[in-house]
Amino acid sequence: MAKNTMPEPYDESPTGVVTQSQEEILMNEDKLLRGLIEAGKDKDNADSYERIQIRRGGVLKFEFRIRPISEEESIACHDHATKFAPRKKGQPKREIETNMAKFRSWLIYTATVDEDRKKTWDNKKAQEALDVLCGVDMIDAVLLSGEKDRIIDRINEISGYDDGLEETAKNS
Repeated sequence: MAKNTMPEPYDESPTGVVTQSQEEILMNEDKLLRGLIEAGKDKDNADSYERIQIRRGGVLKFEFRIRPISEEESIACHDHATKFAPRKKGQPKREIETNMAKFRSWLIYTATVDEDRKKTWDNKKAQEALDVLCGVDMIDAVLLSGEKDRIIDRINEISGYDDGLEETAKNS
């Protein structure tokens, strides 16, 4: 049987001084619990939305808001843009090809706040005028490649894909 080599929370440090009291641990646990609950609620909080403005030649063409996306949403976007080989009984699905332009459009579509998605990407009049069938196709028809790059960068940042976590870990 393997011995647990992790120190108990109340172990003394090599200098003989107790590192944390039981009170401190309970206070930290309450702080941790509050932080976890707040983080879970922040994901869909309007305070985490970011306004995106599309300007060309210095003229504002339109704007919309984006929100952080979850890992599950990102995987779903990837799946929407990926062709899979037919599944044989008992075998996992196998990717054939991922259309990265479509994947990026799906990310933008998914990250767009619902209210703004309806007004912009799912706008039936605009879709008819541009001869597109759905919101993801509207993104392809309207946004330039560089604009999509900048929007994806912002989505990644507000979704936690930035260097902030690494910096926090280094400062701990």
